[in-house]
Amino acid sequence: MLQDFSVVEDNALSIECFLKDNCKKRVKPTILRDVKTEALLVFARTALERYFYQAEESACDLSVGTKADTEYVYDTLRDLRDKLQECVVNVDYLLTLAKYADKYPHLKKLAKYEEPLKDYYNAMAQKVVSHFSDKPSFIPEFLVICILSHWILEEEKSVHLYPFLKEIDFALLIDKFETNREYFEQTNDGIIEDMHNISVGIVEKLKEKKYKVNPKRVSKVRSKKK
Repeated sequence: MLQDFSVVEDNALSIECFLKDNCKKRVKPTILRDVKTEALLVFARTALERYFYQAEESACDLSVGTKADTEYVYDTLRDLRDKLQECVVNVDYLLTLAKYADKYPHLKKLAKYEEPLKDYYNAMAQKVVSHFSDKPSFIPEFLVICILSHWILEEEKSVHLYPFLKEIDFALLIDKFETNREYFEQTNDGIIEDMHNISVGIVEKLKEKKYKVNPKRVSKVRSKKK
């Protein structure tokens, strides 16, 4: 489920500039299985951007227990956010296309091209919204770590288009949260375990999602045979 966080002036030029500026060195997969990885990274970029923005706006002190652990975790995640911003769009890009594609015909073709990415992202977002609808506790940065770890390490999905992901020690990042579990579970609410469980559910939802090609589309070859 896409939520509109973007604010774009309603004219063709400003919209096109926004879309281009959203990710200037985008790495765009051509195979659907790689688009699933891209969708996961769109999710990660968006979550990290929102998280750090809100933390800075509220002057919140980020902590994972010790000072050393805190610096390691959040320096790593900020670096990940910055790298994702270079090569992957965020959800605002998809929202803008969805909002203006019908109004500006030249964007309709691009919106169609991005449909698989949008569908894969929505499948994950719907799972998150459903899971946390009645739960106030949420650790978005840890959820991102768990999802990427599960996809890359446990599912062994290819990240050849994004080699910087291979440099991240996801197991160590998870260990930092596990070691300092009591910091996050001051009321014994099992939030760390919940992040693990929902990350598995999100990955399974993404794996199961099939992109549905327009059933009305008829190939030119078949049309000629009739």
